[in-house]
Amino acid sequence: MDRGTRAFVKLWLAAMMALLAAPLAAQVTSEEVHRAERERFGFGELRQGASGNPEDANAANTVEANVGEYTLPPLFEWPTQENRLGWVTRRHELREMVEDVWVGRIPATMRLMLVEWEKVPLVTASVAQYSDIATIDHWQGRISTRDGRSGPVVDATIFFPKNRTNLPAIINYTYMWPGGVTPDFGGSEPPDPIRQALERGWVYVQYRPQRLQADNAAEMQDGVIGLARWPRLQHDWGALRAWAWGASELREQLAKDQRIAADRISLTGHSRFGKGVLVAAAFDDKFHDAHVSSSGAGGAKLMRRDFGERWENMAGSGAFHWFTPNIMNYARDPLTVHDLPVDAHSLIALRAPYPLFITSGLAEAGDSWVDPRGMWEAYAAAQPAWAIYGANTPRFGMPVPQSREQLAFPLGWYQHGEGHVPWPAYEAFYEHAERFPRDWYAPNRARRTGRVE
Repeated sequence: MDRGTRAFVKLWLAAMMALLAAPLAAQVTSEEVHRAERERFGFGELRQGASGNPEDANAANTVEANVGEYTLPPLFEWPTQENRLGWVTRRHELREMVEDVWVGRIPATMRLMLVEWEKVPLVTASVAQYSDIATIDHWQGRISTRDGRSGPVVDATIFFPKNRTNLPAIINYTYMWPGGVTPDFGGSEPPDPIRQALERGWVYVQYRPQRLQADNAAEMQDGVIGLARWPRLQHDWGALRAWAWGASELREQLAKDQRIAADRISLTGHSRFGKGVLVAAAFDDKFHDAHVSSSGAGGAKLMRRDFGERWENMAGSGAFHWFTPNIMNYARDPLTVHDLPVDAHSLIALRAPYPLFITSGLAEAGDSWVDPRGMWEAYAAAQPAWAIYGANTPRFGMPVPQSREQLAFPLGWYQHGEGHVPWPAYEAFYEHAERFPRDWYAPNRARRTGRVE
């Protein structure tokens, strides 16, 4: 071994020893990130959220008579806004308020991000059962900054019905369960959603938002949120908006494929992903329709209604990463949820006039945490934004479960007969999406949609 080689080996060994001797960086926890944001913005201690255990002192209310009184912020501030031209201005105002206290603003740095799409190899064993009726692709959009930093990916598996073009597509927010095992949610046997879509003539897209932004605060810095800006500013976005950004990027890429009808790409998501789908549809009107399933607090439920989960739950360490840090401002004294300048009906109305479909299970069958009646009341309070464009509005109370009356409205509602599961509403959603074109409100669509002249 010559002198130069010995010197190199010596330096290499010294470097390895230093690396091994260095303490491992401690993994930050969600609670620590939560505390850091509270301290950074001066929020201090927050009120405790509701418990799902009825034996606890802070148990969630599940008795309708105990909801209490509340007043919703107006959908229209002035009569002059109650027309199509006025709605353009009012929608912009509501959008800014929803961003500031709920979902957060997307940092301007995201405009400079590069998304490079590629097809990656499939794990064929996991999709072999569909090879008889589908052509299957696995796409990834790799995100990087113009200064060379790389980030996470927009990840999707796409199932195309064979030998067909110009088809509608459904993007399913697909949860990545620990160990790859989906929990048993009880109730009826769920259908195979992929085969259900393919046999109906739809392209089925498994979008995995957690590969873009993890579903916890401990890893928030490692996702697209951290790539854009870290630490977050007080009105910056959370995971719901980040997942929505990824869904919009995916929609744009799907629209370039001739097998897909570019103007008929819809969304579906359940529970926390129901919240995500609602945010995506509210802020991107190029989606054709969206199935918002059992989204509850932070989604389609009126937050002023004290039933089930509360705003304080959303502001706590287990869920605050979904939202802007500023949600914590309304979970500390003296402010309360009643000081919010908007509520769920405001978020829903951002979607007007395009199709949207809100569903839930039965409270008594296991969906009380998401407050089905609170979602119905938010749905009804948002309807006037669609009425401007000629849509009928509900003239009766909350329908009985499995009633299909609201499928006739571009802002549709359906309550199935089971618990906290999405699949009993799938067929109703497809019916809704196939009924309404994007321009349902144009005069030549009047007879097909039951429009009131």
